[in-house]
Amino acid sequence: MVHSRVVAASVCAAAIALVAVSSHAAPEAEAVGAFKTKIAKWVETRRILSEESSGWEEQRQTLEATRELLRQQKKSLEADLAELRESSTAADDERGELVLDRDEFQQASAVLEKEIRVMEEQVLALAPRLPEPLQQKLEPLLVQIPDDPERTRIQLGQRLMNVLGVLAQAEKWNGTATLVGETRAVGEGGQKVSVRTLYWGLGQAIYVDAQGDVAGIGRPGPDGWQFVDDPDLAHDAELLLDIYEGNTDAIEFVPLPVATK
Repeated sequence: MVHSRVVAASVCAAAIALVAVSSHAAPEAEAVGAFKTKIAKWVETRRILSEESSGWEEQRQTLEATRELLRQQKKSLEADLAELRESSTAADDERGELVLDRDEFQQASAVLEKEIRVMEEQVLALAPRLPEPLQQKLEPLLVQIPDDPERTRIQLGQRLMNVLGVLAQAEKWNGTATLVGETRAVGEGGQKVSVRTLYWGLGQAIYVDAQGDVAGIGRPGPDGWQFVDDPDLAHDAELLLDIYEGNTDAIEFVPLPVATK
């Protein structure tokens, strides 16, 4: 009995102790749980802060790179703008020089046009006084000399070349003797006969027919060349032209009338 009471008492004591221990263990478990929760939140907070810090660093680097790129673009634009201003100034200067050159060219062209017109008028006045064979040779150039320079489409350069071409051919003719075959009206009846005509430059000509019967002298006049028959010159004229053409072995001086002015 006593033993049973002792056992019962021991069991009761153990139960009381267990209850006491249990009552002290519960607050400690709650504290540990709260601590773990705080640690977990702290870790999460650190993770978030780390992620935000890493993201900000990336953004900062991106912003720095963008700012540097914008800075370089700004410098490039400023350089392009400066170059554009410089080229614009150079273009304005060049344009001004071109305007001055154009004005000078127009003034020179006006002066040249007047000079060319004077030469054209002189050539047109001279043309009728040239030998007819030379006039025929110069016809392609003479027809291009405009009657009205204000309405012509021929350029000044071409007009000048036409005038110079006429003068060059006339000078060449005047510097040598030229033999041509022509048909000329002779005698009182104006009978047309074939003659050989030898022109001494632009100053004089002598002609004779094939039979040596008709001869004469030609000289330039105000309205063109004038030819005068002179049968007394037939022998000497025929001899002269035969010597010139090489139709005879005789070489001698032939007296002929010459007019000088």
